[in-house]
Amino acid sequence: MKLDLGFFGNLVWRWFPESREAVRGLIKDSLDSAVYDDEFPEAPEQFQYLMLGVVPLFYDRLGKLDQEPDLVRRFCAFCREALDRMGPAELSDFDDYVLDSVDDPADVRVLRAADPGLVAVVRQRFPHRWPD
Repeated sequence: MKLDLGFFGNLVWRWFPESREAVRGLIKDSLDSAVYDDEFPEAPEQFQYLMLGVVPLFYDRLGKLDQEPDLVRRFCAFCREALDRMGPAELSDFDDYVLDSVDDPADVRVLRAADPGLVAVVRQRFPHRWPD
């Protein structure tokens, strides 16, 4: 049986292997808390996977994404898969944590060069993001 990390947890695990230690820590903290409190473990909130597994990859690199083409490629694939599959419940977290972490105009230029279709979709679904 595979462990299901939830919508964003599974995507973070698949597309950002450098974040797997953070994901492991998040799950471990949940289990440790359950043991300590003598309760059944609760799954981490989905936004936590984004905060620990996506935001740190990009927030510290604002304006420097052009130096990491593999990360840009994986980020675009992550976004496309998320946008294709997410429902209304995930939209706010995606906007607040993922899109906000790459809102610098220099990053948007790099993303547009890598995947202009993704930028168009984001602008359509989130009109307040990534202006021309």
